[in-house]
Amino acid sequence: MLAAAQFWSGKDPAQWTANDISRLLNDSPWAQQASASFGSSTDAPDMPAAPLPGPAQAGMAGRNGVSDGRWDGGVSKNVGVGVPSLPVMVRWDSALPIREALLKSQPQQDVVDQAQKDYILTVIGLVPAGRYRASSGHLATHSESDETLDSTGRASQDPEEMLEGLMAASALIPRDRPPIRPEDVKLDASTGAIHLFFPRTQPITLKDKEVTFTTHFGSMTISKSFRLKEMAYRKKLEL
Repeated sequence: MLAAAQFWSGKDPAQWTANDISRLLNDSPWAQQASASFGSSTDAPDMPAAPLPGPAQAGMAGRNGVSDGRWDGGVSKNVGVGVPSLPVMVRWDSALPIREALLKSQPQQDVVDQAQKDYILTVIGLVPAGRYRASSGHLATHSESDETLDSTGRASQDPEEMLEGLMAASALIPRDRPPIRPEDVKLDASTGAIHLFFPRTQPITLKDKEVTFTTHFGSMTISKSFRLKEMAYRKKLEL
């Protein structure tokens, strides 16, 4: 069972099945579920808040299901369950096994090229698909022709302020070392995936043992730790 769970250790990428690729991209040492938790207004950093996802986009069901019209599917209605949270995915798109899986499922040559320079962490599920206009970078400008409508029929918003806020609030923190700050951030407006680029000029090694990704999004906080010894691929740490 353990060998099957770590198929990437001895199975050639050319033989990966669709299920193998899905496992790598959604449930592997490089792709982990995290929770975006809500703090009080006094805990939130001084950064622009962004609109919260609708229930269908968040994929969360409360007692009344996602059809009750609330962004969290009714979670915040529950009494005594503590602070509500939103499930998100944090994935190392710069890691070689993830890049190989992405190339087989959704070719992205720009990600492959950028991975030589940066650690690329992608956050999925935090921003609704179509809520913002397309962006090539955190300082991208947009013309009126770029404006589209989201799933609710509202005009898509300019992501510049939101992306600048994420740039200021995000970090990779190796254990017992100063944080690494991102040098760029991009948004895939069609899916809502956020790509954060951290320079490799401060290399992360197995000696660090653990690295934590953290960011703030409005009143939400995300913190996810990764155990580096589990992120070996072909006998080499891959990030």
